[in-house]
Amino acid sequence: MLWEISLLLIAIAFLLLILFAIPTIVQIRRTAKTVELTTKILNQNLPGILTNLDEITTNLIQTTQTVYEQVDNLKNVVDKFNHIADDVVDFERRIRSEIEIPIMETVNTVTAVIKATKAFLEVLRLK
Repeated sequence: MLWEISLLLIAIAFLLLILFAIPTIVQIRRTAKTVELTTKILNQNLPGILTNLDEITTNLIQTTQTVYEQVDNLKNVVDKFNHIADDVVDFERRIRSEIEIPIMETVNTVTAVIKATKAFLEVLRLK
């Protein structure tokens, strides 16, 4: 009799365990179906996504190369402008060094002639 009661209690406990496990098992089954559906959708859409990602990567690489080429071209233009500016500065220095002294001598001579002419005219006027 004790044996039968123990067996009955074990059977009831097992039955209760199964009854409480049923909602969990049902939820696990729903989750598995959802995961299966999600995996199916992902497998359908993944090739398109990867193709788009490859196109984006290719466009990004091409854009980067174009930017590098444009920067190199711009660098060349800036270098040419720097050389031109250096040449203009050198030209201006040479012109100044070669023309400044003769011009200053001419100005001094003209000034001296004007002063002499004024002095001569004043002397003539006073007489």
